[in-house]
Amino acid sequence: MKILYTASLLLLFASCKQAPKLDLTIKADGVTNGTVQLKQASELTLNEPLKNGELSKSTQLQAPGYYSLSVIDNDKPITSKIAYDIYLENGSYTIQTNPAKPADYPAITTTSATQKELNEYYQLLNKYTGAMDRKIDSLTRYLQSNTVAALSKQDRAALYTGTREVQKARRLLDLKVLKEYTDKYPKAKIGAHIIVQVYYPEYAEAYNELFQKLPDDVKLSDDGLKIRNKLGNMLSQVAGADAPDIAGTTPDGKPFNKKAIDKKITLVEFWKPSNETSDLIHKQLVKGIILTPADQKNFGVVTVALDDKKDVWLNAIKNDNKPWQQLQDGDASTNVTKWEINTLPTFMLVDKNWKTIKSNVPFGEIDTEVHEYLKKH
Repeated sequence: MKILYTASLLLLFASCKQAPKLDLTIKADGVTNGTVQLKQASELTLNEPLKNGELSKSTQLQAPGYYSLSVIDNDKPITSKIAYDIYLENGSYTIQTNPAKPADYPAITTTSATQKELNEYYQLLNKYTGAMDRKIDSLTRYLQSNTVAALSKQDRAALYTGTREVQKARRLLDLKVLKEYTDKYPKAKIGAHIIVQVYYPEYAEAYNELFQKLPDDVKLSDDGLKIRNKLGNMLSQVAGADAPDIAGTTPDGKPFNKKAIDKKITLVEFWKPSNETSDLIHKQLVKGIILTPADQKNFGVVTVALDDKKDVWLNAIKNDNKPWQQLQDGDASTNVTKWEINTLPTFMLVDKNWKTIKSNVPFGEIDTEVHEYLKKH
């Protein structure tokens, strides 16, 4: 019995010894006093000192997945902190940052197939965007300088306009890189994760086309389901797409009835009566935007108050005296997600068939958009 007992202990010890572990080595040349942080879904999972540019860690990873890795030089301002997108699972990782270009994705040697896919993607991304990212960083810092503050208002505006154009071109590169990557690796597991990382509202149709090409298991991953929901809402804002239904009730408690809208073009206003700025713009809308009598006959308005304070809303609309459908839904309204509302007030234009004409119309451009549409319809 004693021999069998000892053998059992040896087998137990061996099985424990063979359990997979995460062997993580991080090298950041030139960082003598640093910190390494790992976050998953914004939760800090590791926070350890980086001594003389190196950290070695061997541990059992309980939650494999995508992490944000930050290598912090404690002798530099916190604004220099850089986070890298990585995939961790039990296995071997050696991560080497680039001291000359710390913003570049680090060189990662690993046994993880998913991280190898990320390596390929970020190497391709850096090939196209590395120089532009550095240019944007330089422009952003320049805009915050005293030199720019001393410029005329006109010159500052020109600088901001130029910087925004560079940023827009940079976002287009995200789309170009993702397309090239997915064409090269159509079965890659990281496709949905990458789309989550980039800014896609401007190009929802193009990103949806790429998303639909992903493998079914990737589309059904957590990231895939996030994208499916978000892209679905975004696509409803694309010209010609069916506009979402509106949640909300009239002052007498009736639900919204879009069949009662018989105009060629309708403005949908989302606003917040208890917010001074939002209420002020609503009052400007009530006073009337500049439209010809012919345009006015074909133009309708639906206003939707996203506000829990019903009494404030009722008081605000009491004197509007307009033949509009006035609706109210709470602060946590489903309209926010369905209509992709980021600020209040927000204005949308839909046609007589409740299809999107244009989303997020600036208030000052409503009359022009309405007039131009009615000229063609």
